[in-house]
Amino acid sequence: MAKNKVLTKTRGANNEGSIFRRSSDNRWVGSITTGINENGKQIKKVVYGRTRAEVSKKLLEISGRIRSNSYEMIEGQTFGELMNEWLMVFKKSAVTPRTFEGIIRNFKLHIQPQIGNMKIYEVDTYVVQKVMNNMIDQDYSVNTIKKNKHLLAQFFEYAIDNKWVTQNPVYKVKVRAHDKVHTNSDKYKALTPEIRVKFLEALAKDDGNFIKPLCICLMFGGLRIGEALALKWENVNFENKTLKVERAITQILKFDNDGKVISRVTVIAGTKTACSVREIPIADIVVETLQRWREKQIERQNTNPDVTADLTAKNAFIFANDDGSVRTYFGSRKIFDGWKKRHKLTNYNIHFHGLRHTFSNMLFEMNENPKVIQQLLGHRDVKTTITVYNSVDSEYIRQTTDKFNERVKEDQMLLNDKKREEILEQRKDEFVADMDDDEFDEILTKLLEERKERKRRRERDMEM
Repeated sequence: MAKNKVLTKTRGANNEGSIFRRSSDNRWVGSITTGINENGKQIKKVVYGRTRAEVSKKLLEISGRIRSNSYEMIEGQTFGELMNEWLMVFKKSAVTPRTFEGIIRNFKLHIQPQIGNMKIYEVDTYVVQKVMNNMIDQDYSVNTIKKNKHLLAQFFEYAIDNKWVTQNPVYKVKVRAHDKVHTNSDKYKALTPEIRVKFLEALAKDDGNFIKPLCICLMFGGLRIGEALALKWENVNFENKTLKVERAITQILKFDNDGKVISRVTVIAGTKTACSVREIPIADIVVETLQRWREKQIERQNTNPDVTADLTAKNAFIFANDDGSVRTYFGSRKIFDGWKKRHKLTNYNIHFHGLRHTFSNMLFEMNENPKVIQQLLGHRDVKTTITVYNSVDSEYIRQTTDKFNERVKEDQMLLNDKKREEILEQRKDEFVADMDDDEFDEILTKLLEERKERKRRRERDMEM
């Protein structure tokens, strides 16, 4: 087998390595001595690149690690092992358990499979860009892609601090917006007016189930599911028709060394943000539904031996289990999924959080002040209220277009009226001469009535 011919070759100073380009494939190759083995022979590290500058950069990084005594520490570990260790030691303590669970899931789904087996000095801008491009090609949302990009950038900053690398390769990576087709399967989509009716009809058939009052609180009170499950009867003021939100359920998660969840415990904690603590007026439908649910709970206590707790005490959870314990999110969702299946609603993409979005959308449809909606939802920033929770249903877009069409027609009719008047003025003498007074009066009266009717329609449309 013929040896690869060396096209060019240069040798650097001590610990800087040598670089050459092979004539067989025009690929640039660099080598550097990283140490001495037990037999006294040099240990060489070889790197490759598309350009001389790329190879030179990789050699400089290895040289820097040698001088900082960090080379041996990371040489035996893959990129995935290093990043996983960083996640478990540093990232885990900086975020909530639920957030960390999502971070670990993203790491194992998007990062580990693609670059986990590489060495950290092999992960350059080109490699990271390919990771992002693969996610784009798989139609992941821009938000998900940017989360993974940000996570990689954070890890590389940590790597720089430890002198594992000299530069952060993530900063030059581009994440372009892509034309994702949004369908009814989009998560947390607000219910359309048509689906709202179907959903409410189904709720009306299950008056004895906790699903009805829970969903009414979400859909017409704008509560988060965690806030609703943490509600106690003392939080409801039936006389003043107000609801005080001051707690939410959350989960305490325990992870193993690989980031796998080994236990979940639901507890009562504070709300998502300080702004989420709020006392809000509630609609009559919420008040009446909760009153009816309280009556149902009293009936169950008196007739059902499985009920072992006072479910209507002031400090009792409104949607408690029969033993008085708080319901979990996953348990409630499982029951909700079964309820949707019974009522043939599984194809309508109805989620707990989507009901909260529906509440927001209905307020926007009424042209309510965004700041008022922000306070009702408990958002810290009104931008969240406007950008995340305000989506416009296609039916309303159609109605707007129809109104626009009508307005264009009205303008065209006005233009025609003007032209008609000009023609009549030009031919008035001839026109009048050919008809008697009664005919003239009849035509004039008709024209005036038509003009008045068009004016009334325009004024009515402007009021809407």
